[in-house]
Amino acid sequence: MLTNYPAIIHPFMKQLFFIILICLTASSLMAQTGMLLPIVVIGNDTFPTYQIPDIVVVSKRTFKDPLEQSRFNQLKRNVTIVYPYAKEAGAIFRDINTTMEAIEKKRERKKFMKLKEDELDVLFEGDLKNLTVTQGEILCKLVARETGMSVYDLITEFKNPLSAFYWNKMSSFLGYSLRYEYDAQQEKDLEFIVRSLEGIY
Repeated sequence: MLTNYPAIIHPFMKQLFFIILICLTASSLMAQTGMLLPIVVIGNDTFPTYQIPDIVVVSKRTFKDPLEQSRFNQLKRNVTIVYPYAKEAGAIFRDINTTMEAIEKKRERKKFMKLKEDELDVLFEGDLKNLTVTQGEILCKLVARETGMSVYDLITEFKNPLSAFYWNKMSSFLGYSLRYEYDAQQEKDLEFIVRSLEGIY
């Protein structure tokens, strides 16, 4: 069972967070290709079709005992702390994505990424130093939720397998795995809390 002690290797949290941002940027760049929608013809009319993603139905949260409610409240506190990081990460990688599209030279791209890494040092270093192990695990889950890929797979695909192995080994020392694939049905409380924060519920 994970404990809520401060992360003992705070540079690990900062560096892992930046690795995630790089992978998300690469994923976003690959996703910006044109997409042709399938069509269906009814009589003389042609209609584009689109398959909507699965909809998760969550009922009103009830608790069987005070202990379960206490655990839920603790999860909610942790998600509330971590969620802004996920939102900020999205804003940062969109900025990186936009700028990288305009940079043609590989050397200039590396300089830009180093600049962004320095900005992350200033922006997140103090906060990530105080991030607990449990909150770090939740952050990885939220990344998997946003991308549809585990953090391990993101690093493997957009960086290299060796880096993925290294970061997963480091996270295993803290009690969780980067191979985790988000499942809304298994993470009903987390999904409920995130959707509440997003104003969906």
